Order: sequence, then structure tokens, then C-alpha cells
Amino acid sequence: MKNFNGIYRFVISIATFVFGLLSISAQNDSITRKAHFRLRYVINEPELDSTFVDNAARMADMRKFLESVRDDSLLSITGVKFRATASPDGSYEFNRWLSENRLRTFKEFIYQYIELPDSLIESNVSEISWDDFRNRVAESELSYRDTILAIIDEEPRLVPWVYGRHIDQRLLKLKKLARGQAWEALKSPILRDLRFGDALFSYTYIFPGVNAVGFAVEPRAVDKPDILRPVPVVYDSWMPRFYLKSNLIGWALFSANLGVEFDLGKHWSFSVPVYYCAMDYFKSTVKFRNFTVQPEFRYWPSLKRDANGNLGNDGFFIGAHFEMCYYNFAFNGQYRYQDHRGRTPALGGGLTLGYRFPISKNKRWRLEFSAGAGIYPLDYDLFDNTPDVKDGQLMGRKKETYIGLDMVQATFSYSFDITRHKKTWKKGGAR
Repeated sequence: MKNFNGIYRFVISIATFVFGLLSISAQNDSITRKAHFRLRYVINEPELDSTFVDNAARMADMRKFLESVRDDSLLSITGVKFRATASPDGSYEFNRWLSENRLRTFKEFIYQYIELPDSLIESNVSEISWDDFRNRVAESELSYRDTILAIIDEEPRLVPWVYGRHIDQRLLKLKKLARGQAWEALKSPILRDLRFGDALFSYTYIFPGVNAVGFAVEPRAVDKPDILRPVPVVYDSWMPRFYLKSNLIGWALFSANLGVEFDLGKHWSFSVPVYYCAMDYFKSTVKFRNFTVQPEFRYWPSLKRDANGNLGNDGFFIGAHFEMCYYNFAFNGQYRYQDHRGRTPALGGGLTLGYRFPISKNKRWRLEFSAGAGIYPLDYDLFDNTPDVKDGQLMGRKKETYIGLDMVQATFSYSFDITRHKKTWKKGGAR
């Protein structure tokens, strides 16, 4: 009997021990989950734009998740995989810069809500997400889909491009395919959706009754860690251009005109429009005949990016112009006014204010609005403004100074890159 009691107690002890272990194991059980978030970027921009496509809704979902992690001690982040990409539009160097700084701004958004130790982070920067690019094309119904896929599948090879930069030779082929029609078809939504930042969170939820062990979160504001520091060296570039342009208001006054403009440097350009009109306005007593040359130096306070990410002179400008004008005016009044003996043009100049902006997808075509005022010493002859008489009787000569409006322009222009003069410089941090 004593032996039986001993065995019985031993069995009970073992059972109690095993049951206790099972209870502890059950109490420490947890649920493992993953949460994936993706935000999209505007072309050539490293900063997040909450108004772009569906970013507002995605950012709201991410914020809700991050705040729940921050405020719930039973939620534990076990790892985060970050990824940032650029679309295949420009040079390798610029796309790399975009990807690195998109990764930075994506992390910066997350660090507004929680703090992540480096041990939990895995980062991946892809200057171009070729796999995603190929998958999107394969799933599409593009007219040149098979040809595009064949080009994507070629061996990647960097070739020299503008001013020391490099570009994947596959991109050059894609941009030339079908005279650019295939590339235009790719832009939206395929290329647009390749500009993104990703965060894949792995997290666990620990059942109540057991102290969470692992990543500690606290409902408090945190300082941004070192990983948010900008990429230390960034290459940026300014592309000088040559512009061919014409003023629509001049044409409305039957004054043929053509102009050229050259970029002299960052923030500076030189413009030379020429106007010529040799006709009457429907009757001989109304005319605005002139030959005018109006060179102008322009200052552009800010620089704007083109479709390839290069900076250029666009936006608001201030100009200082000079003018030489031979004129023969009549406004259906008593006199016709002509510069003295046809050899005394108006010579003067003034100031201009204007604004220019691109109006085409490739940012080659631009529209410009500007107006200027100046001062001009005038020396002109007065003729009797007689209908159907070529010259009319000379009635006198007059000298005076004109101060007022001397330029109103609504100008279309087309730009050409002066590639061999492209400027590149090091720039610390992201813009």
C-alpha cells in the first residue's frame, strides 16, 4: 500500500508539472501578423504629396496602424522591410538619388508616430523596379506589349548620357519605340505606379496576462533617429536651353514676329524678339507700321525641373529691355506720325515682369505672359493723314519723351536643350 501511495503521488506530481507547463505555454501564445503599406510619389519628386492619387487614404490607414502600435503595449513590432523605387525615366544617378531620398521621406513619415531600432529594419533601394515594370506590362493590353517585354528582358547595360551621367540602354530603346508612342502609353498608369515607397511590418499580439517581451512602445513623442538624415551627397544639374518663340498679340496686330532666347546661366537669360509690320488696317488712314528689335536680359528667381529632372529657368522673371523702333503710325485722325525722315528710330528701354510655364507633357512647349514699360525720347514728323494718299503733306516736326507701356506679350515658345553645356554640381541633402 505504501508503494502504491508513493507511485500515486509521483504520477500526480508529474501531471501537475506538465499541466503547469501547458498553462504557461498557452498564456504565452501570440498571433503573428503582417501589415503592408505603399505610398506613391510625383515624378522627379522625393517628398511625399498627400494629394497625389490615393495617398491621402493610404496615409490615413498607416497612421491608424502606427498609432495603435504606439498606444497598445500588447502589440509588438518584430521587423520592418522598407523599399523605395523610381520609375525608368531618367539617368541612373538621378533615379538612385530619388530612390534614396524617397526612402528617407517615407521613414520620416513613420517616425512621426513610432520609433524603430535599427535591429528591426531592413532597407532596400531600387533605382528602377524592373520586375514590377515587367509584370505591369505583361498584365496590360498595350499595343506594343511584346516588343516592350523583349526590350525589358535584354541584358541591362549602362551607357553614357548627358554630362557624365549614365542611362540604361533599354530605356533609350523604349523611348524611341514607335516614335515615342509606346513611351507615352506607358506613362500612366504603369510608370506612375512604379514611383513608390513600401513598408512591410511584421508584428505580434501577445495575449493578456503575460508581460510583453520584445519591442517596447510608449505613447509619447519621439525624436527622429539618425536614419532620417538626408543622403549626404546629391548631384543636381541645370540644363541651359535655346528657345524659339512668337508673340500672339503681335500677330493679332498683323505684326509678324519671331524671337529667340538663350539661357546664359542659372537664373539668367537673354531674349531678342523682332517685329515687322508694313500694312494698313483695312484703310490707308489707320496703320501701325513698325520695325522693332527689343533685346532683353531676364532674371529668374527660382528654377523649375523638366521632365528629365534637370533644373531650368521657368516661373516668374524680371527683365530689363532695350528697344529700337522705326515707326509709321496713323489712327484715323488728322495726322500720321513717322520717325524723322525715316531715319530716327525711337531708342529707349524699361523693365518687364512676366511668368512662363510648360504646357506640354515633355515640357518643351511653353506659354509666357509679360508686360513692360519704358521711357523713349521721340523725334518724329507729322503728315496730313489724307485718305488714299501715300505720304500726305508734311505738317511739322515734334520732339517729346514718351513714358509708359511699351510691351504686352502672350508668347508661345519651343525649347531645345544645349546638351553639351549642361552644368552639374554637388548638393548636400535632399531638396
